[in-house]
Amino acid sequence: MKKHTCLQFTAAAVIVAAIPFAISKAIDNPPDVNRIMAAAINFTANPSFSTEISGFGNGNLILYKPNSPEATQSTSENPNHQTESPKTEPSHITEAEIISTEPPTTICEETNSSDKSYIITQNICDDPEDLSIFGSSDLKVRKTTFDSNPDGFNFIPLTMGGRIRNCTELDNDFVKSEAQIPTEIKLEAYSDQPQVLIMHTHTTESYLVGSGDYQDENYTCRTTDSTQSVVAVGQKMAEKLAEKGICVIHDGTLHDRADFNKAYAYSEETVSEILEKYPSIKVVFDVHRDGIVESDGTPVAAVNTINGKEAAQVMIISAATDGYYYVPNYLQNFHFACLLQQYMESTNPGITRPVLFQYCNYNQHLTTGSLLLEIGSQGNTLEQALYTGELIGESIGDALMSICE
Repeated sequence: MKKHTCLQFTAAAVIVAAIPFAISKAIDNPPDVNRIMAAAINFTANPSFSTEISGFGNGNLILYKPNSPEATQSTSENPNHQTESPKTEPSHITEAEIISTEPPTTICEETNSSDKSYIITQNICDDPEDLSIFGSSDLKVRKTTFDSNPDGFNFIPLTMGGRIRNCTELDNDFVKSEAQIPTEIKLEAYSDQPQVLIMHTHTTESYLVGSGDYQDENYTCRTTDSTQSVVAVGQKMAEKLAEKGICVIHDGTLHDRADFNKAYAYSEETVSEILEKYPSIKVVFDVHRDGIVESDGTPVAAVNTINGKEAAQVMIISAATDGYYYVPNYLQNFHFACLLQQYMESTNPGITRPVLFQYCNYNQHLTTGSLLLEIGSQGNTLEQALYTGELIGESIGDALMSICE
């Protein structure tokens, strides 16, 4: 995608991986990398609301608030008990904090006796798009299952499963010793104050529709329709975390539509404002979709079969500091990444790619619980990605509950 991923592809493939989509052709007619780069830089979506993207309320801001375990248990024991409908706005959220731009839409879904959480949704601004029109069989997608536990010089095994890929100049023994240190991050279970923020720097990254066997060469793998993009995956994750007992905010601000090259600057502003308004947040997940093509231009789907169903594979990127990139508490982020990797891989073996530990930033300097998650690649289908969102939402929820005070 947009990262120095150290993937074993050619320079052309790495360039394509640096953008949120790939337009590739057959083996005998390789992709025009210059055209792809120009398309990425010049891409401007047709927004359904204001183009001002610095505002905190611009996009999808969703609070997932878990019920207390006592309330859930009481309801389950007495199914005929009539529970009071949840308030549409908790006391700790004011209208000013979630002020919406156009359109000022408010949707509130009430919980029933079987729900473990309720959702307050503000400022949903979907831009529906019919992706079925991109149905041409131009490019054969190559499904690839990346080894979750590869051998090699810079692959470091974790105790509960999964591995670290050390792409830094740090000694492997040092990295291995750090991987064994428990995370210092502590959360509060069943809190009415958000503990986790899920957001998307490259919010328009989307997935294939249909079987996923082919990709239309005209489809950019980007959309402002949040039901078709990484926003939908983030929503699945947030729902599962809330069911586990973690209070979550999911922000769907479109950071990459006006100027792709400034997406991280825009998302830094969004995250900083949210952290200021909600200092209870300890963890920030920046959820992306990777971009992988092979040297001949073939789009790749990072996929594995989990419980008899295809799932997009996940890669955590944990930033390290060198003379250029500044992430002062990067080892605390790394400890946290190792915890999540082990929970994801031990719960659903084969769902992960090794944690990419490399020199970068990606706004991971903002909290000691900041990580970037790649959910599949541009060759993956939306169905595969949503399934993965549910699976890792469960396992990450368990990991977070294990560090709750």
